[in-house]
Amino acid sequence: MKIEQKEKISSSNRKTEQHAFQRKLPQTGTVLRRTKSFYYVNVGEAEPRLCRIRGNLFQGNLHKNKIAVGDEVEIDLNVAEDAGWILSVLPRRTKLARRPAIGIPEQILVSNAETLLIVASLRNPPFRAGLVDRFLVAASCGGLEPLLILSKADLSNEAEIAPIKEHYSALGCTVLVTSIPDSKGLDSLRELLRKRISVLSGHSGVGKSSLIAALFPDWEIRIGQVSKKSGKGRHTTIMAEMFPLPQGGFIVDTPGIREFAPLVKPEELDKHFVEFITFLGQCKFKGCSHRHEPQCNIKEAVTEEKITEQRYRSYCSLYDSL
Repeated sequence: MKIEQKEKISSSNRKTEQHAFQRKLPQTGTVLRRTKSFYYVNVGEAEPRLCRIRGNLFQGNLHKNKIAVGDEVEIDLNVAEDAGWILSVLPRRTKLARRPAIGIPEQILVSNAETLLIVASLRNPPFRAGLVDRFLVAASCGGLEPLLILSKADLSNEAEIAPIKEHYSALGCTVLVTSIPDSKGLDSLRELLRKRISVLSGHSGVGKSSLIAALFPDWEIRIGQVSKKSGKGRHTTIMAEMFPLPQGGFIVDTPGIREFAPLVKPEELDKHFVEFITFLGQCKFKGCSHRHEPQCNIKEAVTEEKITEQRYRSYCSLYDSL
């Protein structure tokens, strides 16, 4: 065989081997939605890929919900079947987690988000300060930046809105007042969502879906709707769902929450109430819970109105629930 022919064959074989090797390399993607049996993973294509978990991925760990929406995963799509395989989960940068039940350490609702959008209506349903405070603790624990959205401002007056806005602004939380009929705050919110991964949370009925519909009226995907194109028929969504935004970034919708217990140890709770931090370490008793112990610096700060009664009640209620 001529030398030129040998070189061409050798070059062709190398290209074939390289191509085969490239196909075997796992791809990295982001979990957009989880159903009971499948995960929808964004790998930069027009449609997410349907994937399953390798049977031995969580071997020895009996707890469910190992993979959350927002997780970055390595997947193998070089298979003859109709679904790929999730091989591993990459380390999480942030997480929104709650304590779901006795015996289960945590339920991670969303991972790797940057902003927690806490939607709270002023009326219908009424403002729930305790639930907002619990979300603020969850944001602090998980490394997310909180943004409080006071929705349905058209149903309230300035005298009702101002104290709430001032109170949470003083805690270092960004507060945005919105009204869909008046188009109030929508442009500001749209800009805050740009090129970020944001989690939409709040009590049932506060107007999350209406808010997103007002922000993106031409958006072909509506929050709360589940795509029927699953490749396996219709599945019931049991977790949050992530949607790409028209101007860049993602928003993650979470089911309406009536009660929320953030994942935090009781003895560490005080560190996640920002106005408590200045007074910590000054109580008479080490490990003070700030509830019934004498000579408690936190309780003295409440008496002196350096900490509000409402926030202290939120702390006590959350401590007792933990």
